[in-house]
Amino acid sequence: MRQVLVKKWTIVFFLAALLGAGSYLALESGRMPDDSVQPVRIDRYLTKREMSADVDAVVHAFDKIHPNPYRFIERQVLLASVDSIKMRLPDSLTTINFWRVLDQLIIRYTDAHSTIADRQVLRDYVKKGRRFFPIAARVANEKILVASHENSEQILPEGTEIVKINGQSANQVIEDMLQHATKETRALKLREISDDFGFYVWKTYAWDSVFLVHFKSGESAKIDSMFLKGIGWEDREHSEKQDVGPYSFTRIKDKVGLMKITGFTGSARSTKDFYAHCFQSLAASNATHLVLDFRGHRGGVDSYGEQLATYFAKQPFRKLSKAYWKVTPEFKEAFDTRFVPKIIRWFKPVYLLDEYARVFYGSQANECVTVNYPLKNPLPEEERFQGAVYLITDHNTFSAGSIFAEMFKYYQMGTIVGQPTGNLASFNGFALAEFTLPHSNLLFKVSSVYNIANNEALGMEPVAPDIFLDRTEDPVAYVIENLVPAGD
Repeated sequence: MRQVLVKKWTIVFFLAALLGAGSYLALESGRMPDDSVQPVRIDRYLTKREMSADVDAVVHAFDKIHPNPYRFIERQVLLASVDSIKMRLPDSLTTINFWRVLDQLIIRYTDAHSTIADRQVLRDYVKKGRRFFPIAARVANEKILVASHENSEQILPEGTEIVKINGQSANQVIEDMLQHATKETRALKLREISDDFGFYVWKTYAWDSVFLVHFKSGESAKIDSMFLKGIGWEDREHSEKQDVGPYSFTRIKDKVGLMKITGFTGSARSTKDFYAHCFQSLAASNATHLVLDFRGHRGGVDSYGEQLATYFAKQPFRKLSKAYWKVTPEFKEAFDTRFVPKIIRWFKPVYLLDEYARVFYGSQANECVTVNYPLKNPLPEEERFQGAVYLITDHNTFSAGSIFAEMFKYYQMGTIVGQPTGNLASFNGFALAEFTLPHSNLLFKVSSVYNIANNEALGMEPVAPDIFLDRTEDPVAYVIENLVPAGD
């Protein structure tokens, strides 16, 4: 009897472990890495030999891990740039300034998911009480214009044109910042910079105290100047919006629902329950219009987007045409560490629970595996939402959010309103593999997957809206006023 009970409890425990693994494997590419990493000492000096070795380590990692590192730049051109970087390195350099060198190098690969970590240097910078540029600004028509202020004591009127910062012309500042912006096109990079101008000043320049700003005063061509004291990180934080969670739902009119999604994150169960609640509420009110607000969508689990689409798609669909997975030992190890509980990694059949793992765990080391995604069926017609669907996007609709937008457009699920998405329709991602450089101890991550859009011909462009709106226009108000009939 006792043996039977032991066997039963062993089976229960094992099944629970498998279910736990399934929930881990369901959480795909959008989960952020652990921010508890130990910061580096930004003022520690590195020798030229140490820095050259770290530069070579970055290039080696991209060559080994990335599925197509030379999509945007020829390998010989990149290597010539690397040689130039190493030749121009001084005999010694502080860690934070070497980090800026590596940031430029990695951005040359034009992959918005492959990045060097800023949180390491940022933490030590803040801990040391260093300062940040005090004025929020945006780039428009190749000019730097004051947008708003982090510090009310240092006021320039909104719209004031900044022509110089610390002796650097506005044009030079813009060009320098572009080398530190992660997005894939110039237009997206400029929007990225405009979202947090002070942060990109910090990424680009070793300016940390007082800033000499030259600006055009009013309508005149006269150029004035003033010294501005930098502000601390805590003052910047006061202007940041509070995170209210990735999902929310409201009815903005009797027959119009608004679903705000800032990321496909959280558990599969909570996401499924949220969708069910939203569409039950829409059905109960006989709603005829649904607005999906994906502005600021940070990405996440792309299968959550497929699940959402089953509620209103009118034909079978798939999230992507296909993808190429570079399956290296480093990628497998990173996948295990992130998604598979250590206690059951020995049981290889557990990987059959996940659609991706089923493919790459049967592959050879360093093989580039092609994943052809199957079509997904929408819900039965009587269970689907039959009204009009509007998707709002902007330059921060990123990664899995952009995948959803491309799928939504390709399969004509509704109308896209707003601005182009925040990355190309076909893009590199799933940057699980993170590396620590041997001498600087800086962290960087490299993409392992190349996602191919359904519309492969438009893969080199962001997903364009059907109705383009200026960034100053309210897209929700536009939909209500122009696309929803007055009676609804």
